[in-house]
Amino acid sequence: MQFRLDFMQELICNIEFDQDGDTFIAKLRTEIGGLRELNGSSFDSVLNQVMLELEEEFL
Repeated sequence: MQFRLDFMQELICNIEFDQDGDTFIAKLRTEIGGLRELNGSSFDSVLNQVMLELEEEFL
């Protein structure tokens, strides 16, 4: 017996990370919130901002 699972894929967000000198930048785009740019002095702080934005939008 063989099972096949088909999954539907849907893009829910796009995130780009960049660094400009000492500043880390995340460009977050979602269908509901549009494009947002988040800045911070460390990658961890920017990543936490991205997670908070996504939590607020999708929870």
